[in-house]
Amino acid sequence: ARGDIGAVVGCIRYYGGWADKIEGKTLDIDPNMLHYTRQEPIGVCGQIIPWNFPLLMFAWKIGPALATGNTLIMKTAEQ
Repeated sequence: ARGDIGAVVGCIRYYGGWADKIEGKTLDIDPNMLHYTRQEPIGVCGQIIPWNFPLLMFAWKIGPALATGNTLIMKTAEQ
């Protein structure tokens, strides 16, 4: 269990580092036009995690969703 908690903490810290690295870019395609990309959240993400390894799976799913500005609905498997 302690190794699982350490892995969860490391996973959340890793994905937490994404939050300030995901950004839009200006593209130099034509000097007479402005081209840019915008990174926007998708919205609500639905995730289902298995019953046999839930804590780390939870971190794998919640980390990227929150780092990119999305909300999350989490459900465990029914078995």
